[in-house]
Amino acid sequence: MAYYLGLDFDYFSAISKNDEQILRKYGSADMSPSQKACYLSHYFIYKEIIDKGYNSALILEDDVDFELNITAIMADIHRDLPASWETLYIGHCFEPVGEQVGRSASVHRLYKSVAPMCMHAYAVSYSGVRKLIELLNPMIPRGTVDFSLSVVVKDEKVKSFDVHPPAISQWKAADNPSDIPTSQPLA
Repeated sequence: MAYYLGLDFDYFSAISKNDEQILRKYGSADMSPSQKACYLSHYFIYKEIIDKGYNSALILEDDVDFELNITAIMADIHRDLPASWETLYIGHCFEPVGEQVGRSASVHRLYKSVAPMCMHAYAVSYSGVRKLIELLNPMIPRGTVDFSLSVVVKDEKVKSFDVHPPAISQWKAADNPSDIPTSQPLA
């Protein structure tokens, strides 16, 4: 897919839900091993983005499916995206539509984020990822990583936008179920 789209990318291995040594160091006993591993995987990717000095990064989970015209969609979205953006949800779920940004005539339009859930396809800017490292401390999580980031967005601690309808979706099948079925705050 990356070759077809002309994307230059780095692959980051996820933290395994079976890596008890690292899971014991972080997170909450209220999260399942899968939820902890997902939280830490996103958090450690943020650290890598800073360490490598990327201006921005597109973070994709391994079960995503793109619209065929994703390049045209993103070119249109990019025209409307404010220079001060910090997170951009290209794929999401359960997100109410916020205020439209720009005047795109495309089916896929840019909106201010309200409280997005699911993190299978999103971009972060350098300034955004620096904030997320501070706001999403894995030692004291508020809940699952997508719930925690949703709270940060809802509280307007990062400048977040999303594409409606989503241009990237999460692929699910009987032989590829998610092992992180729910997003929730910690008890």
